[in-house]
Amino acid sequence: MKRLSLLAAIVFVTTAFGQITLNQNSAPQVGTSVSNHSGGTQVWNGATGSGNQTWDMTSFDFGTTGGIEYLDPSTTPYSDDFPTATTAGSVPGTSYWSYFRAANDGLWYLGFATDLGGGLVNISDNDALTLPFPCTNGTTWTTVFRVTAEPTPGVTYVSLDSAINTVNAWGNLITPRWTESALRQLRHGYSMTFVNGIQIGATFESWMYSWLTANPLRGMTFTNSGATGPEYTTGDLIYTSEGGVNADPVRGPVAESFRLSQNYPNPFNPTTNLPFELAKSSHVELTIYNELGQAVQHMSYDLGAGQHVLPIDGSAWGSGSYFARVMAGSEVQSTRMVLTK
Repeated sequence: MKRLSLLAAIVFVTTAFGQITLNQNSAPQVGTSVSNHSGGTQVWNGATGSGNQTWDMTSFDFGTTGGIEYLDPSTTPYSDDFPTATTAGSVPGTSYWSYFRAANDGLWYLGFATDLGGGLVNISDNDALTLPFPCTNGTTWTTVFRVTAEPTPGVTYVSLDSAINTVNAWGNLITPRWTESALRQLRHGYSMTFVNGIQIGATFESWMYSWLTANPLRGMTFTNSGATGPEYTTGDLIYTSEGGVNADPVRGPVAESFRLSQNYPNPFNPTTNLPFELAKSSHVELTIYNELGQAVQHMSYDLGAGQHVLPIDGSAWGSGSYFARVMAGSEVQSTRMVLTK
């Protein structure tokens, strides 16, 4: 599944310019923030090869598309639902929080909460292992995020996201802003939905590469939502760096105001429309996040003043909640969408 996410920006500690080992000090610190820099869809061979590698990203043009703030969980509205969390990740401009617990044995994802759509809390039936400690080249682990809900009496809904993770290369990662020693992680994911024990729809299979560095605020992802195996060479590149989400100048004219409306239809399967209105011409960035806070789609537009409708195709995604984040100039608005297959 495409993404960047909260998970992609969560990284590590130890030596630079060599093989690194990640430990509990790798967890993000409360009070820090990162910017996401998108290079769009590119043809690149960074997912191939093994052993010692050099990944040079300086030939690609990146722009800032948002970011993540790491908060004290007690300062968020849903802290009581996640009493063991040590960090809450927030996507600026959204009423959305993801919760994590850092321990000696790993970094664990606990679930998410949002005020969008009348309030929603997804708590994992068991903590999902995002990153084991220690972690180095050759480390493998399984992530299982399972949520059970009973929206109406007698109807039990189970959402299951699992992944087999492997660190299969190491080397130097060079971006336009920084150079770090890095580990390359391959995530092979599966998403399924069950109602009263019966699977609804097909199993959604995904592949994603992440680069984990010695700096907890620096990392990168290379994703292709339509990939059928790990050998893909076309995908979306996003890397992270320290600082707020407006670290780069805004590209294009700045909208004085805009209004984002609810997508229709909602719930949808598999396509929907996202309407919004611009007060003046602006450069518009649309990013879709899944329930884990991972970016599954990013698109850019240069649009004039007036009403617009952006088509969204979720055919490559699994059932569940998604969050559309629209940035027009320096202004950001978000809405929650529900995909049912």
